[in-house]
Amino acid sequence: MGKKNNSYPRAVWYIFGNELCERFSYYGLKAVLVLFFTSIQKYDNNTSTIIVHMFIVFQSISTLFGAIIADSYWGKYKTIFILSFVHAMGNIIVAISSLVTSVSMNFQRLFTIFGLLITAIGAGGIRPCVCAFGGDQFVMPDQEDHLQMYFSIFYFTINLGSMLSSSITPELRKSVQCFGKDSCFPLAFGVPALLMLISIVFFVSAKNMYTIIKPTSSVITKSIGCIFHALRKKITASSNEAKRKDWLEYADDKYSTHEISDLRSALDVLFLLIPIPMFYTLLDQQSSRWVLQGTLMNGKIDFLNWILKPDQIHLINPLFVLIFIPFFNVAVYPLLYKIGINTDFRKIILGGMFAALSFACAAVVQYTIIGQTSSIPSNESQLRIYNNFDCNVSISGSLVGNFSIEQLDVLHINYNTTVFNETDVLSIDLLSSCELKSNTLKQHVFIEKGMVSSYLLTSKNNVDIELIHLSELKKLKNGNSNLRILNDNFSGQNIALRNTNNKLSEISFKLSTNQDQSYELPVGIYDIYLDNEPILQNVEFLPASINDLLIHHNFNQTNAKLITLEKGKYIHILWQVPQTILITVAEVMALVTLYEFAFTQAPLSMKSFLSAANLCAAAVGNSLVVIFSKIGLFENQGHEFLFYAVLMFLDMILLMAMSTRYKYKRVSTQ
Repeated sequence: MGKKNNSYPRAVWYIFGNELCERFSYYGLKAVLVLFFTSIQKYDNNTSTIIVHMFIVFQSISTLFGAIIADSYWGKYKTIFILSFVHAMGNIIVAISSLVTSVSMNFQRLFTIFGLLITAIGAGGIRPCVCAFGGDQFVMPDQEDHLQMYFSIFYFTINLGSMLSSSITPELRKSVQCFGKDSCFPLAFGVPALLMLISIVFFVSAKNMYTIIKPTSSVITKSIGCIFHALRKKITASSNEAKRKDWLEYADDKYSTHEISDLRSALDVLFLLIPIPMFYTLLDQQSSRWVLQGTLMNGKIDFLNWILKPDQIHLINPLFVLIFIPFFNVAVYPLLYKIGINTDFRKIILGGMFAALSFACAAVVQYTIIGQTSSIPSNESQLRIYNNFDCNVSISGSLVGNFSIEQLDVLHINYNTTVFNETDVLSIDLLSSCELKSNTLKQHVFIEKGMVSSYLLTSKNNVDIELIHLSELKKLKNGNSNLRILNDNFSGQNIALRNTNNKLSEISFKLSTNQDQSYELPVGIYDIYLDNEPILQNVEFLPASINDLLIHHNFNQTNAKLITLEKGKYIHILWQVPQTILITVAEVMALVTLYEFAFTQAPLSMKSFLSAANLCAAAVGNSLVVIFSKIGLFENQGHEFLFYAVLMFLDMILLMAMSTRYKYKRVSTQ
């Protein structure tokens, strides 16, 4: 054992500065990305979620590209240097695409996605190299304690960059108005692009201090060749040939014992990474599904006169990472060691359980937001009639008696159904003030057992009464408001909804002849305009609400009324804090440990590659989010959150079984 070296390499601090700026750039872009695509016409919440996770997928896959180049051709320093410029170029393209609005919306979307692809290649390519390059600066085993501290500080730096970007870029997006819009995405994307250029300056300025290890051969190509050679020899081996201890040793006629040993160590690590993608499936939804959940919640902090943005609440995650890393090292881990949680994978498994618990909490929050959906007992039915006239209407039914409906209102008639379905005969009489040529109507209506049957009472060409059957609106899976506009002869006219908190924010669409046409609206308070004329003001659309807007025009006067049939709860966004703290505990216990495990257990020649394999698990995890989003297994987002929690729990049980036989290796040389 050599003399212990107590000095901490100065060059590592420049790497920390580089990583801080790079992570600010990456997480700053990712923080506002889902809301940027949601703000672009025709991109719904589900599509925005898919785009964000596909960006993470490409970034994660690019880690393999960067690792292979670093370990086999360029070396870590050159790979980081060149791909950092690629990363910066991608950031700049995204910033420009958010600025250029004079082109078509399709071109803007494609240009943004192109910029994200470039960013993903650059960010992914340097990601496995920076961590491993920093580890190269330590002399092992003399500085083993310093190396362990390095991984904690490295992850601390990652989350400091994430925390700063999570707090600053949403403010730049929402609190600054530019180019005549209610938000400033060009500034929110431009600052991360500038920070990426600064990160390159940090990295290059310490070149003379670095320990730079150059690759001696194409280790990845050699490893693949060794695997295929061993398999071919094992399959074709004669019965007289001496049996090997394991299948890789069949390659000993072409590859050295050291090469086979390194490859065996790498494959052992790769095997244990198989269940890890599920962890990233949960972790990375903080920047997509959880942000969209936050848009359904009340972010107002009254005593500060400030609104906490939905893409800002998750700065709690990096903030608590910064607190938890030293706290866990000093207090939690010594206690866990005493109760038997004393290996890397036992900590990772416990962290995974916390991740499952966080999604169970997210499901509870979502269920609270959505609320209960009203249902009709199986032995009853309901008839719902909307009066779209500006006068009262009298209705009598052959089965249920007499009723009256106020102008621009709705009537609910309940039936005790003894058979599967029934038909009622309605006699409808309008007051003479409605001034139609025919003020009476007799019509059969169909009553379905255990269901609501809805009809719209309106005029046909302003002459006769007409009763139109309507489909039933449902609560939207993502919790946004569902709006249907019931009108008489307003086809082709423009409806605009302007957010009262943001006068520049407007949602507009043309009225359709289809009375069942519905529209998805973000939660908020709006003023409603018909062809730029105000018809309703300060109308609140609550989470998971079902709304019908009745509009009637008579003698140059337009009357309107909003009827809300069902609604969820507008709870405060701070209810997301428990789930965020739980996922933070999971992240500290699992990801920091995985970084250290992938580096210390990897052979010297494959450290970047195994670091990339660890990061590439994020690609698989985010692909699962995309697949589940496209399939659409659940009508309620809360059910989906609970589904992820159960999958994570089962995944950790699998990892527990797989890790029982693993023998940890001690790092003895650089």
